Amino acid sequence: MMLEDYFNEQMSGKAGDIKIEFETGAKIHGTVIAIDKKSVFLDINSKSEGIVNREEFIDREGNLTVNIGDEVDAYFVSDKDGEITLTVKMGGKFVAGHMEDAYRTGIPVEGKVAEEKKGGYLVKMSGKDAFCPYSQIDLFPRDPASYIGNSYSFVITEMNKFNTVLSRRRLLEKEKVKRIEYFKETLKEGDLITGTVINVKDFGVFVDLDSCEGFIPISELTWGRIENPSEILKPGDRVKVAVKKLDWENNKITLSYRSAQTSWDDIADRYPRGKLISAKVTRLANFGAFVELEKGIEGLIHISKIDPGRKISHPRESLTVGDVVSVVIEDVDKESQRISLARDFSGEIPLSEGETVYEEGAMEVGNKFEGTVEAVKLFGLFVRISPLEKGLLHISQIRGAGNIADLSLKILDKKYPVGSKINVMIREITDDGKISLALAEHSEGVEETEWKDFKRSKPESSQFGTSLADAFNKLDI
Repeated sequence: MMLEDYFNEQMSGKAGDIKIEFETGAKIHGTVIAIDKKSVFLDINSKSEGIVNREEFIDREGNLTVNIGDEVDAYFVSDKDGEITLTVKMGGKFVAGHMEDAYRTGIPVEGKVAEEKKGGYLVKMSGKDAFCPYSQIDLFPRDPASYIGNSYSFVITEMNKFNTVLSRRRLLEKEKVKRIEYFKETLKEGDLITGTVINVKDFGVFVDLDSCEGFIPISELTWGRIENPSEILKPGDRVKVAVKKLDWENNKITLSYRSAQTSWDDIADRYPRGKLISAKVTRLANFGAFVELEKGIEGLIHISKIDPGRKISHPRESLTVGDVVSVVIEDVDKESQRISLARDFSGEIPLSEGETVYEEGAMEVGNKFEGTVEAVKLFGLFVRISPLEKGLLHISQIRGAGNIADLSLKILDKKYPVGSKINVMIREITDDGKISLALAEHSEGVEETEWKDFKRSKPESSQFGTSLADAFNKLDI
């Protein structure tokens, strides 16, 4: 359809007899139906089309930013001789001739922040100077210098022959109300959303969600531990965050940065059981040592797993903050969001290489290992045979003949001190995963000459039991 035909149809009423009266400054939603060298024509469901100066849709590179069929919002300026004049925002030369209309009706005007002045900013509008106070430039405090050189939409709040005062905040407040209503209808906990960091405090980070504010507590910045949120984010950062909690009664949106970066499903995939990795000790607690597996992700080495075979009362007896140690992943608990680690002394991972994976398939009856003695008990030895597994070398397997009670603890300590190497073989694996060991063929047990000079210790058999289950139940290492 030719533009002229469209106009004739509208004027003749073929498209309907709808007639809407607009007030100056009213916001109108329309659809682009035609574009010529001077104007953009909008279908606004009225007696005739709305006309917008084409220059208002030209960007800084000189490109037209709309096409036929696009939907746009504009403001009513006038209706003269059946021609409805609209503006998207008063900018360029159009401002100069319509400043009073904009002030009277509240139509937004476009201006460029030129420089800081006492109490605010100097704003240039088509060669005219205006002033915007600090308090009226934004909803949230930002670095004052970040506004210099940028163009924004303002409303004129005060105008006389001496001064023109602007506010951007009033427009943003209206957008905030609409944004909150939109979020109430569409946003739900767990959703991902993008925003801009506006302020960083010791306790968390404030984020601008397009005129609506959200907050990331420090605990939701990383899966590890940090001293200050500025270690992770800074003002101006564009971030993807997850919605943690919605409190519409108080219009509060709590966000999580860490959940949007990586999930516990991802973490579990990256850190399977048995993975060996070199990690840095970040802090010590009474119950264990925390180490950094990667930026923002920590795991815990329980105190019982820090120095196998040696009882320590605090992790600092074996580790210091900053140490780089080899650890093995024991478990990733996605529900409680915890990673359990054990210190690894296998030597299978050079610390400079970072990581490798221990294969658990070697735990089969008959397989042989060079193990490390972790504990010496009356009933036998606990031997570490891999980064993840240890087994019991029962006293009956150490001395094959005679009264097993005759083999004293002192003799075992001398023959197999904690930390010593011993060649063993898996002789049994119980249904609940406990491993029973035997000496490998080329390993020697305790000879008669090694213990005959010691006073024999003969505790009651119930003191140490003879089964693998009994022995593990008495475990105290």
